[in-house]
Amino acid sequence: MLYWISVIINFIFLIAAVWLGIYIVSRSPRNLVAWLTGLTLWSVASLFLNMLLAFNPPPIPTQLPQWVPILFPFWPAGTTESGWSGWLQGWIVIPAIVFWHHATVILRPGNMNWWRWTRVTAGYVLAVIVILTHLFTDLVFSSASGDPLYLNSLIPGPIYPLFIALLVLFTLMSLINLRRSALSATVVLQRKQLNILAIATLIAGLTGPIGLFAPTLGIPIPRVSLSLLLGIGVLLLGIGVARYSAITEGRTIRRDFVYNAIAMGLITAFYLLVTWISAQIFIVPGEVYIFIVLLAIVTHSLIDISRQTLDYFFFGKDRRLMRFNLRSITRSVGEEDLESRLMFILEAMCTSVRATYGLIILFEEYKLHQIASYHWRGRQLPLSIGDLRMDDVRHLEPDSFPAPLDDAALLVPLYSNSEQMGAIIFGRPVNGINFSQADVQLLLYPSDQIADAIQKEQREKMFLSQLSQLAQAQNPGMIAASETISVSVVEDAMRNLFDYAHLGDTPLVELKLVHRHLPPSDVTHIEQGKAVHAVVTEAVEKLRPDGEPASEPPPREWYPFMILNLAYLEDCPNRDIMSQLYISEGTFNRTRRSGIRSVTRMLQEMEAALR
Repeated sequence: MLYWISVIINFIFLIAAVWLGIYIVSRSPRNLVAWLTGLTLWSVASLFLNMLLAFNPPPIPTQLPQWVPILFPFWPAGTTESGWSGWLQGWIVIPAIVFWHHATVILRPGNMNWWRWTRVTAGYVLAVIVILTHLFTDLVFSSASGDPLYLNSLIPGPIYPLFIALLVLFTLMSLINLRRSALSATVVLQRKQLNILAIATLIAGLTGPIGLFAPTLGIPIPRVSLSLLLGIGVLLLGIGVARYSAITEGRTIRRDFVYNAIAMGLITAFYLLVTWISAQIFIVPGEVYIFIVLLAIVTHSLIDISRQTLDYFFFGKDRRLMRFNLRSITRSVGEEDLESRLMFILEAMCTSVRATYGLIILFEEYKLHQIASYHWRGRQLPLSIGDLRMDDVRHLEPDSFPAPLDDAALLVPLYSNSEQMGAIIFGRPVNGINFSQADVQLLLYPSDQIADAIQKEQREKMFLSQLSQLAQAQNPGMIAASETISVSVVEDAMRNLFDYAHLGDTPLVELKLVHRHLPPSDVTHIEQGKAVHAVVTEAVEKLRPDGEPASEPPPREWYPFMILNLAYLEDCPNRDIMSQLYISEGTFNRTRRSGIRSVTRMLQEMEAALR
């Protein structure tokens, strides 16, 4: 019974460690923490693999090929000829803790200084020394006897206590790094994931003291207990890093993670069945289960990466970008992560101005929908849409709203172009009654981000309903254009609209829209700047509503065009524009940013129409 329990548990955790490592790296390929975590998980997976080979020693080869030691450099000489004792000594866990220590140092706030680099470098140097000592001497483990299912089957060598001390030391340093990172985190979601990583480190770190006392005192502790601690640590660490990376990148992995896990589980079950049938018919060694299923997990996990790599050889830039975007959208379908993203932003906003609570409320048909909250205990909103309709930010007096919103202090409306889509309500600040003007200015830009996120989510829902038609379209530029023209580039061009030399050096000169305005010959960068000026001016003109303003000041739908036209084309001072439109500085800035985004989108659509 102990044998089967040990085999099953080590096999499950081997598959989990390999898959989690590939999943984390494939979802965050440019994140160094993700790569270090992947190396940590794969190092622990190698330990599980060696345990399985020790429980089921493969037949001793009559002649070992010379390339085997090169392919598996961490196996000491004679491993394949020594039976189970050789496999148990074939891998030590020190590389895993050194990789993870490096990852926890990076997670600390601030840049890498000389002291942090010294600790990381010292860890790798000590790991290399221990590995070389283990490979060429008997100082770590002197010999083996007894039953491989128990920890006291390996007899410690002279430096084995030092080896365990290093494991404990780097585990403690990793715990300190994670704890300090959690204490300095300003967002609850990040702090929670860092605490989970600390728990995973502590659980896995318990293997050090157990591994020291069991062989030294000769206590027959089942080896599977070590596997359980490491396996639980692997699961918590892998899931924690995956979620932490997703949070810092502004995405969620809830359904993608579960979907991928179920798919890998079904693949594993299928290959196990096929391997078992083959083993029964052809009488092959049981060790084939391990390597075939392991290979299946690795190959199936790398399918998406392989496709993306092959795209570079078979498709041009536009089609490659379209295929990448389609895969990203397909992966995000059903994630329903808007609430998580909004809660993340709202928490940061409330923390920055020390608001007692916050609410994001959307207008849906004729009712209110609370989509995100921070430290809000109420269950119902005693408000109507009319109570929240505002043209600009409004400071609220006490009892402006019924309880439990009687202490609300600030209301920030959320606009999509000229239509209000909702509002954000902030409770009074801690140790205060009203927010300062500096606090209000601090909240305006993230409020625009929230409005953009909601608007983007609504557009994506419409886009996904037409996804199959888009995939069959002959024009891939509809997706690619969104990446070729950025808001920052358009804003820079508008700020320098009459500097033709500057405009001639902007990325906008690559647009086909601009090429249409160029003369047939003798094109200079000044001519290119004039063409950019004409294209941007044309896009701004498209913001002009039909007819003429019906009143003074003009209606709200005229604000984006008039602000951009007066500020950039006629070079009027901002204070004069605000006086002419009777608007506050906050409304002016938000409308100007919204107008620039609209101009950018129009340029994207106009460019896509020419492809």
